[in-house]
Amino acid sequence: MGTVNETNERLSKGGAARSPAAALRARLLRGSGWVLLAKGLSSILGLVVSWLLARLLTHDQFGAYFLLFGLATFGSELAVVGMDRAVVRTVAAGVGTERPGQARAAVRHAFVFGAIGSLVVAAVMVVGLGGFLAQHVYHSTLVSGAVVFAAAWLIAMALQTLVAETFRGFQRFWLASVFSGLAVYVLSVAVFGLLWLVHAHPTLAQIVLLTIGVTSVSITVGGIMLGRRVSRLGREGHLGAREMLSIGWPLLVTNILTFMVGTGVDIWILAAYVPLSEVALYGAASKLVFFLATPFIIASQVVPPVISELHAQGRKHELEKSLREVATLAGIPAVLVLVAFLLFGATIMGFVYGGFFRQGATALAILSVARLYAVATGNSGALLMMTGYQKTMMRITAISAVYAVTTELLLAPRFGLVGVAIGTATAQILQNTLQLVFGKLRVGIWTHAEFSLRPVLELIGRK
Repeated sequence: MGTVNETNERLSKGGAARSPAAALRARLLRGSGWVLLAKGLSSILGLVVSWLLARLLTHDQFGAYFLLFGLATFGSELAVVGMDRAVVRTVAAGVGTERPGQARAAVRHAFVFGAIGSLVVAAVMVVGLGGFLAQHVYHSTLVSGAVVFAAAWLIAMALQTLVAETFRGFQRFWLASVFSGLAVYVLSVAVFGLLWLVHAHPTLAQIVLLTIGVTSVSITVGGIMLGRRVSRLGREGHLGAREMLSIGWPLLVTNILTFMVGTGVDIWILAAYVPLSEVALYGAASKLVFFLATPFIIASQVVPPVISELHAQGRKHELEKSLREVATLAGIPAVLVLVAFLLFGATIMGFVYGGFFRQGATALAILSVARLYAVATGNSGALLMMTGYQKTMMRITAISAVYAVTTELLLAPRFGLVGVAIGTATAQILQNTLQLVFGKLRVGIWTHAEFSLRPVLELIGRK
């Protein structure tokens, strides 16, 4: 990526450079366009994968699959020790301020810390933690028999995340989207589709092993491409390992706490009180909420490096204007999807997963309302983390996590998956409210959507 002037020159029209605001708008549109394409494909393929798994596995196996996925996801969050967020921030800032040596060092530190963390967390899971959770919390022989595979899965997830987020730091959003999930979905559809066509009946462990295999293929290809890009960086600038770790550890804590607020610990709590078949209902509903979250995910994957760069350059007004425009644009399709989930949730769940899963429509509606609120409040969390207020973000997430776990534990025994959905949704609303307020208090920027078409018109260059 070149300097800001070079960016403006590339985005010029008719020989005259655009204004910085217009250049930024075009940049966000271009990045969002690539992410939109990749995420659109990922959403469709992800649904196909879920459709296939719901037919290859029994209801109990499907529930156990979600638990193993949760274990692997949580383990990978621990394993990357905050380097996924830190590498976006430091690479984007290094390249944006013409210090490529900082970006080079950031990539090296991120993968070293991530590799060490992955091995340590995987070892802890295999030695005892995974088995303890499976036997004494989930009371599931299905999960217990696949803990070793979950440990390998978390290593693959951690490396996949680092590859994708490093590309995001370089503002190569298409590649970041491909290697954060699209490539795995393409390969998974091919493999699981073949199993379904030949009427195979794979075990849960075999499904996880196949997922690890396709993820490893994605990591290998992405790693080769990333290595070539990093090798072309200059040596100007420096970033020490201690400095990188000081950025990463609050982000690590935030990632862990976010797992407690989002769809993560909630499914663990639910599994302690209900059969695996009900866990499958909740897991299926949370997967469908991804559709509602797609506009927000697109924005959240495009704006972090832009936030870091513009903040380093002191361009606060342009940053606020652009973040609010993006939040407004993301909110429009989110409202449409929420209405569909509220009116036709049972039909949608039944179509995607099968008739049994129509029972998850209430949980789908509750989780969707919280996700819509997150979209409306914008990228306030990314704003705090990318501007040096990662500790503020950590405290906000800690408060929300304590609330989430407490309410879920209180509601799960009596109300099952609906109670857990209420606890999760209200915690997410609390978190996004605090992020929005502290984004204004600490950085001086609002990120929420406007109830107006003006931001939409400006974002597409019509005003």
